[in-house]
Amino acid sequence: MVFDWDDFHETNHRLDLLHSLKELRPDFRCTMFAVPALGSDAFWASIPEWIELAVHGWEHPSPYECARWNRGRMEVLLDAPVVSRHFVEGFKAPGWQISDECYVVLRERGWWVADQHLEDARRPPGLRTYFYEDGNWHGHIQDVCGNGLEETWGQVVDMVKHAPSFEVASDAAR
Repeated sequence: MVFDWDDFHETNHRLDLLHSLKELRPDFRCTMFAVPALGSDAFWASIPEWIELAVHGWEHPSPYECARWNRGRMEVLLDAPVVSRHFVEGFKAPGWQISDECYVVLRERGWWVADQHLEDARRPPGLRTYFYEDGNWHGHIQDVCGNGLEETWGQVVDMVKHAPSFEVASDAAR
C-alpha cells in the first residue's frame, strides 16, 4: 500500500507524525509530493530514505500552478539542480491541474506522473502513472481538504497498523 501526502516542504512537513508512523511500523515507507522551491538543500538532504520525495510543482502558489505550463517551463523544473539531487523522477501537479505539454515532457524523459483516472483519455499513452485511487492513501501534510495528516490521524494509524506491506509511488507507477 502507498501512503502519499501533498504540499511537503521545509515549513510544512509534520516529520514528528511521520516518525511516529515509522515507530509504529518499522517497515513504513511513504511518498511526499514536495515543493522544491520551498526547501533548502540542507532540508531536502535531511529527509530519511524511507520518505520518497516526488516533485509537486515548483512554488505551489495556487492549485493551478502547472495548468498552463509549456514545454520549456516544465523542462526548467525537471532540470533544476535541487530536483536532480533530492527528488525521484515523479511528478504531481498541484490541484491535479496539469497541462498537456507537461505530460509530454514527463513521458519523453521517462518520469512518472501522479494522476486521477478522470484524465485517462487525455494522458498520453506510455506515460507511467501512479493512482492513489487504486487502493492507496492520499492526503495533505497540513489540515486542508478534509484529508490532512493530523485531522485523519486515527484513520492513518489504523491503516498503517494493518497494511500488509508498504510501497512508494515510484514502485506503484504503471
